[in-house]
Amino acid sequence: MSVKRFERILVAVDDSDDSEKAFEYAVMYAKQANGILGIATVMEINRLNVYQVLDVDVLTTEREKAARIAETYRQRAEMNGLTGVEVLLDEGEPGPVIVDDILPRFKGDFLVCGSKSNEKKGLFTIGSQAAYMAKNAPCSVMVVR
Repeated sequence: MSVKRFERILVAVDDSDDSEKAFEYAVMYAKQANGILGIATVMEINRLNVYQVLDVDVLTTEREKAARIAETYRQRAEMNGLTGVEVLLDEGEPGPVIVDDILPRFKGDFLVCGSKSNEKKGLFTIGSQAAYMAKNAPCSVMVVR
């Protein structure tokens, strides 16, 4: 029996401890498999109130936060020896956005995510969507605790 070797590893990250663990696993796996790593961050725009959504400065600030989270992870992946790391940013409900939009766009064959988020921190709650992603993703999923 042969074991499938994944080539395009997507890690879904936010600013939680579980995302940190998921990222570390994804980097380790990508290095061992000589695979391509994608880093996905989704801003939950529906957590903003109507006034915030209409305020261009608030949206810009939140989008910049998402970009900073992903960029920090990208830099760390490259410091760990990975090349060709792709960053994928989007907005919406994290589970469906990752499963329906980001995974197909990245052509991922393995998804890694944390099991829970730090929901008190704001608009980035990837881990809270882990069950949805595990159930609905068209590829193998690893949920890290």
